[in-house]
Parts: sequence; structure tokens; C-alpha cells
Amino acid sequence: MNVLAIISAATTQDGRATGVLAPLAGAPLLGRLLDRLAHAEKLAGIVVTTSDEPDDAPIREFCAARGTPCQTGARDDLIGRQLAAMAAAAAKGGVSLDARNPLIDPALVTQVADLLQMTDGMLDWIGNTLAPAYPRGMEIDGFTAAALTEAEKRCGEPEQRRRGPAFLREHGRIYRPLSLKAPPEVARPDVRLGVESLADLPRIEAIFQSFEGRTDFTLAEILAAADRLAAQ
Repeated sequence: MNVLAIISAATTQDGRATGVLAPLAGAPLLGRLLDRLAHAEKLAGIVVTTSDEPDDAPIREFCAARGTPCQTGARDDLIGRQLAAMAAAAAKGGVSLDARNPLIDPALVTQVADLLQMTDGMLDWIGNTLAPAYPRGMEIDGFTAAALTEAEKRCGEPEQRRRGPAFLREHGRIYRPLSLKAPPEVARPDVRLGVESLADLPRIEAIFQSFEGRTDFTLAEILAAADRLAAQ
């Protein structure tokens, strides 16, 4: 099964700036996430999905300049954009990521993609958002194209379409989910490693800068760096 990483990006969400193109250790935040994902294995490709509205033109332009595929569509139709991205890439599996999480561990992405390939359609959803135990900012949803296509037919409410693969994990009586448990050494749900507001940018930038240009650092290394910085 070929698995596509799908990054959801928007310049604003719920009326607030997301900072997805804000400078982060010398590069746009979205670029930092793409740098991290370059270390993930088992992926057939990486695509950014965003809206076709004027507000998100900077994201589309950034992707074009970088040579990263960008799937556009209605702002509030994430599930539709994800299905379109998978169809364009002829992908049978997808890994959904939020552009506001530039510290996502490539090893976690590899794990989910590998499980999708090994189970080969026997599971509909694989992720760590059903029973959160990982640090915030490590959220990942893996799914098959077949399951998401079927779910799309059931998503009659605008909110369901806006949340994409969340429909799969929230309907365990219909779909076959696998919830990943965090290893004890990284089970830190109290730690925030995503950009939930622009105020988080300096802290996330400090973590990046602590690795002096490296982009392959692990979640365990991130937590150690975050603890050191918090103690200063």
C-alpha cells in the first residue's frame, strides 16, 4: 500500500492567525515541518492541502516555490481535499498531519505508514488521537483511502467534513481502529509541542535552535530539550 503524507495548512483558523508561514529558526514553519518529514520512511509522497481562497494564497505560493504538491479546495471541506490529494497521487493510504505541528517525530510518521502497509486494509484507522498520551503537537491520523471514501458519504454535517479523518476514529462501531499507545518515556500529554497560538512560536523556535541545524531529532530528544529550556 502506497501511503501519502497529507499536511493540512491554513493561514487562519477560528479567526486567529496560525503562524504556519511564520519564521522559525530561519525558515517558514511549514518548511520546517517538511524538513522533518523528509526523514520519514515508508511514504510515497508528501502533499500540502489548503483552501482555494485568497487568504491562503501565500501557502499555495510557498508550496509552488518549494516544489511541494498542493491540493486545494473548499476551506471547510478537509475530507474532500484529502480524498482529492490521494486520488491525484493514486495513494491507497494516508497520514494526516497538522501544519502547526513542525516538531512531529518522523519516526512516528514512519510507524503509522508502516502499520498501514502491513495491515493492508485490515484496519481503517491507525493513530494516536483516540486516547491522547503523546505530547500535544504529535497528533497523527493514518487511514485507508477506502475507509475515508466510505466515511465521506456519511459526513453530512459541515463540521464532520471540516474535521476529516476524525470521523473514522470517532465511529469505532463502523470502522476498525488501532489506537497507538505512547512508550512510557515519551508519554507526556502535559507537554505542548505544537503552535496552538502565535505565543508558542518563541518556545518552539528555541527547541529547534537547540539542535543547531539538525532536523532528524527524536521525540525523546525534543522532550529533553524542552525540559532543559523550561528549567532555565
